[in-house]
Amino acid sequence: MPEPSAPLAAAVPEKVVIVLAAGLGAGQAANAAACLAAGLVARHPNWAGQALRDADGMLSSAISHLPIIVLTADEARMAQLRERLSLPMPDDAGMTLFPAYAREIHEAAEYWARHRQTSHRDQPLLGVGLAGPRRWVNALTGSLPMLR
Repeated sequence: MPEPSAPLAAAVPEKVVIVLAAGLGAGQAANAAACLAAGLVARHPNWAGQALRDADGMLSSAISHLPIIVLTADEARMAQLRERLSLPMPDDAGMTLFPAYAREIHEAAEYWARHRQTSHRDQPLLGVGLAGPRRWVNALTGSLPMLR
């Protein structure tokens, strides 16, 4: 891990939201949210991971520099969101999907192949991650409730 340096420049996305399917157990929800966030940070690496050193010299990476809002959607609202995701997204936006079939796959190469061969328009999704302009993220998720 590199030595701590000056804080990173302003994060690229204005807003980060994770939408999880209603009814997931706590463990499934935590796993899906972590996987979705990892995919988003790969697209926008400046919003997490600043190298930090504590007073005792322990080196670690910072958590997200932006709030990550976690929302939930029932089956009907997730289907509506999935349909709207097929519209063009802004150039500075990022999206990650956690399709239901991903739970059964334990190798990255197998997941990538399945993803490339699948139309996700009608696939059940356990989660969606969105990062980008506030207006775009809000247009997709504005009416969804917080995960409780």
